[in-house]
Amino acid sequence: MQTILYILKILYKKRWWIFIVPLLSASLVYFVLSRQPKTFKSSTTIYTGIVSGYDVLSSTAGSQDWMAVNNAIDNLISIVKAESTLENVSLKLLSRNLVNINPDEDNEYMTVKSSKNLAAMIPADVFDLVVNGNEDSTYVNLKRYYDRDRTNALKQLFHWQDRHYSYEALSKVEVGRISNSDMIRISYENDDQYIVFNTLQIIVTEFIDQYVALRYEQTNDVVLYFETELERIRNDLTAKENNLTDYNTVNQIINYEEQTKQVSERSTGIDVSIEEMERQYKSATQRIELLEKQMENVASLYKENADFIGKLNTISTLYTQSSNASDDSLELTQRIEYETQALKDLSHSMSANRFTKEGLSVDAITSQWLDAILTQSRSKAELEVLKHNKDELVLEFERFSPVGSSLKRQNRDIEFSEKNYLSNLNALNDARLRQKNLQLSSATFKILTPPTVAVSPERTKNNLYTVITFLLAMVLLMVIEVIAELLNRKPYDRASAEKITGIPVLGAFPMFKNGKYDQICGDFALNQIGNGIVNFFDRSKTNNIINIISLEKEEGKTYVSQKLYSYFEKLETKPLCISWNKDFDADSKYYLMASSIYDFGQTEENFDILPEAGVTIVEYPPLYTASFPTKLLASAAVNIIIFDTERPIKGMDLILMRQLKENSPNAKIYSILNGADVDSVGSFTGMLPPFNIRHRIRYAMWNLGNANDSTVDK
Repeated sequence: MQTILYILKILYKKRWWIFIVPLLSASLVYFVLSRQPKTFKSSTTIYTGIVSGYDVLSSTAGSQDWMAVNNAIDNLISIVKAESTLENVSLKLLSRNLVNINPDEDNEYMTVKSSKNLAAMIPADVFDLVVNGNEDSTYVNLKRYYDRDRTNALKQLFHWQDRHYSYEALSKVEVGRISNSDMIRISYENDDQYIVFNTLQIIVTEFIDQYVALRYEQTNDVVLYFETELERIRNDLTAKENNLTDYNTVNQIINYEEQTKQVSERSTGIDVSIEEMERQYKSATQRIELLEKQMENVASLYKENADFIGKLNTISTLYTQSSNASDDSLELTQRIEYETQALKDLSHSMSANRFTKEGLSVDAITSQWLDAILTQSRSKAELEVLKHNKDELVLEFERFSPVGSSLKRQNRDIEFSEKNYLSNLNALNDARLRQKNLQLSSATFKILTPPTVAVSPERTKNNLYTVITFLLAMVLLMVIEVIAELLNRKPYDRASAEKITGIPVLGAFPMFKNGKYDQICGDFALNQIGNGIVNFFDRSKTNNIINIISLEKEEGKTYVSQKLYSYFEKLETKPLCISWNKDFDADSKYYLMASSIYDFGQTEENFDILPEAGVTIVEYPPLYTASFPTKLLASAAVNIIIFDTERPIKGMDLILMRQLKENSPNAKIYSILNGADVDSVGSFTGMLPPFNIRHRIRYAMWNLGNANDSTVDK
């Protein structure tokens, strides 16, 4: 509570500054804002169709992707605010206004003031680019001029601080989504209602064109890329398929798997046949050898017979021809049967009526021998043919082995190309679908609320800004005053003095301003201080000593001593005033070693008065200039340190006061403020005159209490 009261007193003390300075600041702000040009605002609403419009992709996908929707809305807003968009808007707006400039009267494009400003800032070489009555041609010329170099007049106009055509002015366009709908609102504010209207028109048109161009550029590039890739992959696939066809033709491949399967089966069959023929051939050879042993010399007779050998060779040749034949030939079979029968007849005629040693018929044995020879010949002939076929199959295997790996590699390449082709074809279909979806979404852009020319200017917030300035200045000044007061080292009232020095304040004498109430206020203060000092007197002592001390010169010790002397003189207590200026030497050993006033303060003038005095007021030299006998503190009824309220307390002052208290801990040390203001004095005495309503209210605010004080009736 004391802290709050202290802060409130600080603010009340500086009340005029706290009110006047914010008032001046607010007046200045109001004056500056009132001189600002009035602004006009217009807006337009555009239906985008992104959320509720027909979407080919979303209709196929099912649910709505709200993240994508929000991103699309953000993209639309970014396009409007983009520097490239505003750059084109600036040039188109400038083209329109240059074509329709009229410095004599307002028109639907701009006011007279704007026309004059435009005519004054545009150089002559830019005016030469204007095509009368044709905004598009003028825009083309200005665009070419704008892109010519980096430091031309149009670039400076756009990148500097022009009120209508600069990026800074156009970037103040406001773009926002209306709630969660797919509509956006674009608004713009400036000092020319016609320029605002035309700027909004151009922004809307440019925004839609930029959006369509960006989206179409993306999808067209994607479609073109996939079409090019499909054409390349198709040509590559066709070339690979043609190479495979040529390779099959050269290698006589119709169906590689079936052909290799047939070759493998033929090889297996030939191997079985060779094994069978070799077994027959070996069996026939062994049988021939056995029968020739039984036939004895008959066998050699047959072998030496030319007809027999000829017939046998003929039959062997026929067997060879029969084995090589691709199909069974009836004529060849009949010839083999004929030659075989002729050979048997010849053999029968040669072996008739002959017997072996064992008595066996030679004809029977010869018949068996002949069958064995025929079997041997047939087996040998077929075995040769089979081995020849086996050699041909080996060549087939050698031909088919590399063909298989090559075919697999080519088929794998073709399959990869086909998959790549199908993948790109699918991507191309998606890109074309997105392109069609873009056509649908772009077509849904509709201006629901077109921009209009503002009739009246926008309501300004000058009053609000003025009030805010006043409040901010007041709060800032209050904070500064409180901080400055907390840092202030002047003991101007009881709270500050006790906070800084740590010594309790007994009272305060007012600062006299040559007013008619100075004497009355001084009397009130003197009575309060005197009454307070009397409370410290020891009734058992005949002489109560009051020590008046100061830290520096001209603190008001003499004034306070004289006032106290007059006060106690009225009380008929026989007061005595002893001063270091005339009654004792502050540099003498008697003073420095004194333990009582009688050791240094008794002079010829007061020799008789001092023992009879009831109150002795002793004024000591400043502590900065002379030492103080600390034993004198304990012998006094009260020790009073005088503080000038206009002199700040220094660190050395605190050291001196601490030394006084440490050397005489039982001494009664208090302080009196000299030159305090009326409010500070009133905190000790009660309300001081004049006792009018204003003063009563001031006193109540200062003390947070009732203005009805006992002093009012004095």
